[in-house]
Amino acid sequence: SLRALQLYGPPALKPEFEKRIGRARDWLLDAKPATNDDRAMQLAGLYWAGAGQDKLRSLGRALIAAERADGGWSQNPNLASDAFATGESLWALQESGILDPSDAVYQRGVKYLLNTQGEDGSWYVPSRAPKFQPYFQSGFPFEHDQWISSAATGWAVMALAPAMEKEKRASR
Repeated sequence: SLRALQLYGPPALKPEFEKRIGRARDWLLDAKPATNDDRAMQLAGLYWAGAGQDKLRSLGRALIAAERADGGWSQNPNLASDAFATGESLWALQESGILDPSDAVYQRGVKYLLNTQGEDGSWYVPSRAPKFQPYFQSGFPFEHDQWISSAATGWAVMALAPAMEKEKRASR
Protein backbone atom coordinates (compact mmCIF):
# COMPACT_ATOMS: atom_id res chain seq x y z
CA SER A 1 0.00 0.00 0.00
CA LEU A 2 2.84 2.36 0.86
CA ARG A 3 4.43 1.81 -2.55
CA ALA A 4 1.10 2.24 -4.34
CA LEU A 5 0.64 5.64 -2.66
CA GLN A 6 4.11 6.66 -3.86
CA LEU A 7 3.71 5.47 -7.43
CA TYR A 8 0.04 5.97 -8.22
CA GLY A 9 -1.25 8.64 -5.86
CA PRO A 10 -2.61 11.79 -7.47
CA PRO A 11 -0.05 14.60 -7.27
CA ALA A 12 -2.61 16.87 -5.58
CA LEU A 13 -2.70 14.46 -2.62
CA LYS A 14 1.07 14.09 -2.29
CA PRO A 15 1.29 16.00 1.04
CA GLU A 16 -1.41 13.79 2.58
CA PHE A 17 0.20 10.64 1.21
CA GLU A 18 3.61 11.67 2.55
CA LYS A 19 2.07 11.86 6.05
CA ARG A 20 0.57 8.39 5.61
CA ILE A 21 3.87 7.01 4.30
CA GLY A 22 5.60 8.51 7.35
CA ARG A 23 3.12 6.76 9.66
CA ALA A 24 3.67 3.50 7.77
CA ARG A 25 7.45 3.93 8.12
CA ASP A 26 7.08 4.51 11.87
CA TRP A 27 4.93 1.41 12.20
CA LEU A 28 7.37 -0.70 10.16
CA LEU A 29 10.30 0.55 12.25
CA ASP A 30 8.63 -0.81 15.40
CA ALA A 31 7.20 -4.01 13.88
CA LYS A 32 8.54 -7.35 15.09
CA PRO A 33 8.49 -9.76 12.14
CA ALA A 34 7.25 -13.28 12.88
CA THR A 35 7.64 -14.88 9.45
CA ASN A 36 9.95 -14.67 6.48
CA ASP A 37 7.25 -12.79 4.59
CA ASP A 38 7.14 -10.24 7.43
CA ARG A 39 10.92 -9.77 7.29
CA ALA A 40 11.05 -9.38 3.51
CA MET A 41 8.13 -6.94 3.36
CA GLN A 42 9.44 -4.92 6.32
CA LEU A 43 12.78 -4.51 4.53
CA ALA A 44 11.19 -3.49 1.22
CA GLY A 45 8.66 -1.19 2.89
CA LEU A 46 11.28 0.61 4.93
CA TYR A 47 13.48 0.98 1.87
CA TRP A 48 10.60 2.55 -0.06
CA ALA A 49 9.73 4.76 2.92
CA GLY A 50 13.27 6.13 3.12
CA ALA A 51 14.43 4.51 6.35
CA GLY A 52 18.06 4.96 7.35
CA GLN A 53 20.77 2.72 5.92
CA ASP A 54 21.71 1.36 9.36
CA LYS A 55 18.18 0.01 9.88
CA LEU A 56 18.05 -1.41 6.35
CA ARG A 57 21.42 -3.13 6.77
CA SER A 58 20.33 -4.58 10.11
CA LEU A 59 17.12 -5.97 8.61
CA GLY A 60 19.04 -7.22 5.59
CA ARG A 61 21.53 -9.07 7.80
CA ALA A 62 18.65 -10.73 9.66
CA LEU A 63 17.04 -11.83 6.41
CA ILE A 64 20.37 -13.09 5.04
CA ALA A 65 20.95 -15.02 8.28
CA ALA A 66 17.73 -16.95 7.61
CA GLU A 67 19.18 -18.47 4.42
CA ARG A 68 19.36 -22.24 4.74
CA ALA A 69 22.31 -24.48 3.92
CA ASP A 70 20.56 -25.47 0.67
CA GLY A 71 20.61 -21.83 -0.48
CA GLY A 72 16.89 -21.31 0.06
CA TRP A 73 14.70 -19.64 2.62
CA SER A 74 11.67 -21.05 4.42
CA GLN A 75 8.40 -19.39 5.26
CA ASN A 76 8.97 -20.11 8.94
CA PRO A 77 11.62 -22.00 10.94
CA ASN A 78 9.52 -25.19 11.00
CA LEU A 79 9.28 -25.58 7.23
CA ALA A 80 11.70 -26.56 4.49
CA SER A 81 13.06 -24.04 2.02
CA ASP A 82 10.71 -23.19 -0.82
CA ALA A 83 10.52 -21.00 -3.91
CA PHE A 84 8.01 -18.57 -2.36
CA ALA A 85 10.22 -17.64 0.59
CA THR A 86 13.44 -17.81 -1.43
CA GLY A 87 12.20 -15.68 -4.31
CA GLU A 88 10.62 -13.12 -2.00
CA SER A 89 13.77 -12.89 0.14
CA LEU A 90 16.07 -12.43 -2.83
CA TRP A 91 13.72 -9.87 -4.34
CA ALA A 92 13.57 -7.84 -1.09
CA LEU A 93 17.33 -7.98 -0.61
CA GLN A 94 17.95 -6.81 -4.17
CA GLU A 95 15.12 -4.26 -4.23
CA SER A 96 16.43 -2.62 -1.06
CA GLY A 97 20.00 -2.52 -2.34
CA ILE A 98 21.29 -4.86 0.38
CA LEU A 99 22.45 -7.47 -2.15
CA ASP A 100 23.51 -7.36 -5.74
CA PRO A 101 22.59 -10.35 -7.91
CA SER A 102 26.31 -11.17 -8.23
CA ASP A 103 26.75 -11.52 -4.43
CA ALA A 104 27.43 -15.05 -3.17
CA VAL A 105 24.29 -15.14 -0.99
CA TYR A 106 22.13 -14.15 -3.95
CA GLN A 107 23.83 -16.67 -6.22
CA ARG A 108 23.19 -19.50 -3.71
CA GLY A 109 19.52 -18.53 -3.78
CA VAL A 110 19.54 -18.47 -7.58
CA LYS A 111 21.07 -21.93 -7.62
CA TYR A 112 18.41 -23.18 -5.18
CA LEU A 113 15.65 -21.78 -7.40
CA LEU A 114 17.09 -23.20 -10.60
CA ASN A 115 17.56 -26.61 -8.94
CA THR A 116 13.96 -26.72 -7.72
CA GLN A 117 12.26 -25.44 -10.87
CA GLY A 118 9.91 -27.91 -12.52
CA GLU A 119 10.29 -29.02 -16.12
CA ASP A 120 7.31 -26.85 -17.07
CA GLY A 121 9.08 -23.76 -15.66
CA SER A 122 7.00 -23.50 -12.49
CA TRP A 123 7.80 -24.16 -8.83
CA TYR A 124 5.79 -26.37 -6.50
CA VAL A 125 5.05 -25.29 -2.94
CA PRO A 126 2.63 -27.31 -0.81
CA SER A 127 -0.27 -25.35 0.61
CA ARG A 128 -0.78 -25.13 4.35
CA ALA A 129 -4.15 -23.43 4.06
CA PRO A 130 -7.18 -25.27 5.42
CA LYS A 131 -9.34 -26.65 2.62
CA PHE A 132 -12.56 -24.82 3.49
CA GLN A 133 -13.34 -23.24 0.13
CA PRO A 134 -14.60 -25.23 -2.83
CA TYR A 135 -11.72 -26.12 -5.10
CA PHE A 136 -11.66 -25.00 -8.71
CA GLN A 137 -9.00 -25.40 -11.36
CA SER A 138 -7.24 -22.20 -12.46
CA GLY A 139 -5.12 -23.87 -15.13
CA PHE A 140 -1.89 -23.64 -13.12
CA PRO A 141 -0.38 -27.02 -12.21
CA PHE A 142 -0.46 -28.67 -8.77
CA GLU A 143 -4.21 -28.96 -8.15
CA HIS A 144 -4.98 -27.90 -4.55
CA ASP A 145 -1.51 -26.38 -4.21
CA GLN A 146 -1.78 -24.23 -7.33
CA TRP A 147 -2.41 -20.88 -5.63
CA ILE A 148 0.71 -20.79 -3.49
CA SER A 149 2.71 -22.46 -6.26
CA SER A 150 1.60 -19.73 -8.67
CA ALA A 151 2.69 -17.03 -6.21
CA ALA A 152 5.96 -18.88 -5.58
CA THR A 153 6.61 -19.01 -9.31
CA GLY A 154 6.06 -15.27 -9.51
CA TRP A 155 8.50 -14.58 -6.64
CA ALA A 156 11.08 -16.93 -8.15
CA VAL A 157 10.92 -15.19 -11.52
CA MET A 158 11.18 -11.76 -9.86
CA ALA A 159 14.32 -12.95 -8.05
CA LEU A 160 15.87 -14.60 -11.09
CA ALA A 161 15.25 -11.75 -13.53
CA PRO A 162 17.90 -9.36 -12.12
CA ALA A 163 20.45 -12.18 -11.96
CA MET A 164 19.74 -13.22 -15.53
CA GLU A 165 19.79 -9.63 -16.78
CA LYS A 166 23.17 -9.04 -15.19
CA GLU A 167 24.47 -12.29 -16.70
CA LYS A 168 23.07 -11.30 -20.09
CA ARG A 169 24.86 -7.92 -19.97
CA ALA A 170 28.12 -9.56 -18.88
CA SER A 171 28.08 -11.97 -21.84
CA ARG A 172 27.74 -9.20 -24.44
